[in-house]
Amino acid sequence: MLLSFLVEGVGRVRATTRKTEKVARLADILRATHGRETELAALYLTGTLPQGRIGLGWRTLQSAVPEAPAADAGERLTLADVDGLCEAVAGERGAGSGERRMQALRALFARADAEERRFLIELLTGELRQGALEGLLLEAIARASGLPASSVRQAAMYSGSVGEVARAALEDGAAGLGRFSLRLLSPVAPMLASTADDVEAALERLGPAAFEYKLDGARIQLHKAGDEVRVFTRHLQDVTARVPEVVDFARALPAREAVLEGETIALRPDGRPHPFQLTMSRIGRSRDVEAGRIAVPLSSFFFDCLFLEGEGSLVAVPYAERIERLARTVPAGAVLPRIHTGAADEAARFFGQALAEGHEGLMAKSLTAPYAAGHRGFHWLKLKSAHTLDLVVLAVEHGSGRRRGWLSNLHLGARDPETGQFVMLGKTFKGLTDEMLRWQTEKLLSLEVSRDEFTVYVRPELVAEIAFSDVQESPRYPAGLALRFARVKAYRPDKPASEADTIQAVQEIFRRQRA
Repeated sequence: MLLSFLVEGVGRVRATTRKTEKVARLADILRATHGRETELAALYLTGTLPQGRIGLGWRTLQSAVPEAPAADAGERLTLADVDGLCEAVAGERGAGSGERRMQALRALFARADAEERRFLIELLTGELRQGALEGLLLEAIARASGLPASSVRQAAMYSGSVGEVARAALEDGAAGLGRFSLRLLSPVAPMLASTADDVEAALERLGPAAFEYKLDGARIQLHKAGDEVRVFTRHLQDVTARVPEVVDFARALPAREAVLEGETIALRPDGRPHPFQLTMSRIGRSRDVEAGRIAVPLSSFFFDCLFLEGEGSLVAVPYAERIERLARTVPAGAVLPRIHTGAADEAARFFGQALAEGHEGLMAKSLTAPYAAGHRGFHWLKLKSAHTLDLVVLAVEHGSGRRRGWLSNLHLGARDPETGQFVMLGKTFKGLTDEMLRWQTEKLLSLEVSRDEFTVYVRPELVAEIAFSDVQESPRYPAGLALRFARVKAYRPDKPASEADTIQAVQEIFRRQRA
């Protein structure tokens, strides 16, 4: 496939805000692909590369773009050309690698027209936003292949690559998707939660439910196959070598084969949680792991069982039954505290207990729901003590006064799943410690895409947990809403922007305030 065909298709997707039209236009693009092209098109449409991040910043790419427009003569770029360039750049190492990368980039951009150059820069910097979030693309794959959307979503849950799923669906139909199933030592895409205002709202939606402590830790997925153990994060990163405590725990389990989900967290001697950043710094530590284990030991608590020796996959089993399997597999002290109730007063007392012990709040979960990756329905709900939203940093302003020299005032946005864009809800610099200011300045500069005299604009990747008092009307911002008394509670480097809270969730909070 010519790159120009994909770029033109992206333009058509961007031109509409209607979900059904986006899906139809994405499906048209996929139908025009074959073989490896299908994989590449699906990945590029979601703004990702098969090679992952390949270390190309906005300034590097800008310096590689020739001043002259592309010549009309010569071979047009294909998706395979782009893939080959990315493979070569990702593999460059050693002396002279920087110059070799630059030469390859210049050769690529020399063959691209203006629109193709713009698309490539957005793709290579991770800033391609045409509204084709993975959920929409999965629907497009279903439409292009004529297969049920539920089958496509299930395959994606096991695959971890929307490109692989697209190729299997379009090439081999139902039989192709049938190749994807839960496999030990291979991560499963996580089931996610929506937000509920209080226990009454959760019970109204779910009926009698399981209420569990919501820990401010790092979500993990534990796989055990005999003596082999793998531990994955919520974005499917293998961190086995960094969490020897979890590996030791797994090897001591009576079951030889299991897949469990839980949270790992750094606790104080009195059992109360350390700040979230301390847990994440421990998870992120790849050197001197044993020293880290001694200084910041991790405790793990589990809430789900997706696979069990002798029974196989449990993802289609109701949650109440998965909990029962978990209780048979894991020692009681390693299971998240939980009650099952349909009574609001009992759930409220349990909520207060979780908060008194220093935890974030509760998760409410349907007892009858299967395990389904992503936000499918409202089967899992999170309840916190105060209004908080996970929002994406869109830009940041230079600080003044004591904050001079740092990037300080954050522009915050909520995710719009209909368009794939982020809707700005306001700015804040409140809640930022000096340590956070130093960290965010370095981090946001690494995400910079452009700047003006006052503001640095960044790739929308960094998620922050924002506390606020209420939502108010505001003509200053696109949604007509703004957060009142917003402050930064914590950064969430464990959470991708695709899992940030939605503008619809913000609108629902506003609606409830006015009811």
